[in-house]
Amino acid sequence: MQVTAESITDAALADRVRAARPSEVRKVFRAAQRPGMISFANGAPYLGALPFDALASSAARILAEAGPVALQYGASQGLPALREHIVSLMALEGITAGADEVVVTAGSQQALDLAARILVNPGDVIFAEAPSYAGGMAVFSGYEADLVHIPMDADGLVPEELENAIAAVRASGRTAKGLYTIPNFQNPGGVNLSVERRRRVGEICRANGLLIFEDNPYGLLGFDGTTLPAIQPDFPDITMYFGSFSKMIAPGLRLGWVLPPASLYTHFLNTSETTLLNPPVFNQMLLSSYLDDPAWEAKLDEYRSLYREKFQVLVETLEQVMPEGTRWNLPTGGFYLWVTVPDGIDTEALVHECIDRGVVYVPGTAFYTNGRGHNELRLSFCLPTLEQIRQGGAILGEVFTAAAAKGGRA
Repeated sequence: MQVTAESITDAALADRVRAARPSEVRKVFRAAQRPGMISFANGAPYLGALPFDALASSAARILAEAGPVALQYGASQGLPALREHIVSLMALEGITAGADEVVVTAGSQQALDLAARILVNPGDVIFAEAPSYAGGMAVFSGYEADLVHIPMDADGLVPEELENAIAAVRASGRTAKGLYTIPNFQNPGGVNLSVERRRRVGEICRANGLLIFEDNPYGLLGFDGTTLPAIQPDFPDITMYFGSFSKMIAPGLRLGWVLPPASLYTHFLNTSETTLLNPPVFNQMLLSSYLDDPAWEAKLDEYRSLYREKFQVLVETLEQVMPEGTRWNLPTGGFYLWVTVPDGIDTEALVHECIDRGVVYVPGTAFYTNGRGHNELRLSFCLPTLEQIRQGGAILGEVFTAAAAKGGRA
């Protein structure tokens, strides 16, 4: 047998890496970067209304007055000033915490990775909504967890289905480790977990010895500014609460956080230190300066209004162009519209035709681990302009209507 660089590399791969499947979402995102492409794929905020002149002035001041600090290594848990802002933000959702209980991370994605690294053993079962955030599932799968989906309805995850799934996992001899949930404007489903169910889901998890991974990047992005109470306040001993500045301010700052149970704080801090050393100091100082000015809240209101308008235009367009039998949810905030097309239309097969026509979306199969989602898709309405939404929606209507006429064939 001839030894090649490829064979040596393959032999060196860890089993969990070799078994990992390529991200369908990332494949679609690469297509979304093509010039002129109308993208409903990127779960990205619109940044055009940010006060860039003020940010530039703050950046210059930080470098002039504290450059050696801003560009130096920093505290592993993050700067005190930013952690104080985080505590204030979480208080809006009923969370009572001190700044010394928070660990700042490079986005909430890193925080999720920390949690999985600390808490998940190979073969552990993590329950997740059906459908669920592809990036979150990829983290747990990367640490060799088994993902089990729990059905949702208009009020979010169904508690009785969670109880049934826990019983089935236990009966099979597997370890039920925790629930991964996005309770606010869920990605990709767009629904909210009702206040009553938040309590019930927490009770089920506590009674069965499950951890709760509460992922909340969208909680402050309700179209009307409504903020729902978090799960964490009632179940602080079993809940990891993850927050992010990526959706409500700017993903390029790569700043998020985790509020773990007190018993796990040291583990999160130590593990973060080994993987990141510390979150970027300059970025934290710039973000803290931005949050020091109460005007950021008015800016967030501006974004809520803008996203509501984009959502409304997308729905109005789809109502006019999609084939009969298509249905979608009506989210009250967040970034996403979850669309179900008539049976027989394969959104995974049709994504390439749409890309050729200049429009990209994420097929529903990217948000399940059990093969479901072929007649579903996620449309993100926050980044494209209103005109792009109309143009892109019209193309989607043409492609899917033609597929329906052919019996769903691509």
